[in-house]
Amino acid sequence: MKIPTRSQDRGFAFNITPLIDVVFLLIIFFLVASHFIRNENLEQIDLPFASQGKDDEDSPRRLVITVMPGGDLMSGMTITTATDFEQQLLRLIDQHGAAATELRIRADRSVSYSKVEPLLLTAARHGVTRVRFSVLKP
Repeated sequence: MKIPTRSQDRGFAFNITPLIDVVFLLIIFFLVASHFIRNENLEQIDLPFASQGKDDEDSPRRLVITVMPGGDLMSGMTITTATDFEQQLLRLIDQHGAAATELRIRADRSVSYSKVEPLLLTAARHGVTRVRFSVLKP
């Protein structure tokens, strides 16, 4: 007895390997682009000029706080309060210790010292001695 077979008319053959490659490349592109967007500052500030300074590399033990022209505090891309700043600082101190924790202050050149002083006092109160200010070279 002969078993009936279907005809092998597959029609148009489509190779999906290049399509899969393109999809993976797009996924990688969007992952990298989202990383750069996260590290971008929300608002540009005018940093003060300094006659000397040095470039630093990024550190996981560093907390960067931006003081906006109106006096608002920003951590990353989110507006934060003094209480939130203190909690973030305490988290870093718990992870790395007060001696290894660094505070980076990015303050607009028009901001008065009275807006920056509470940040310095909070850092000193918790034993953080590595405080740096972001400046521009002339």
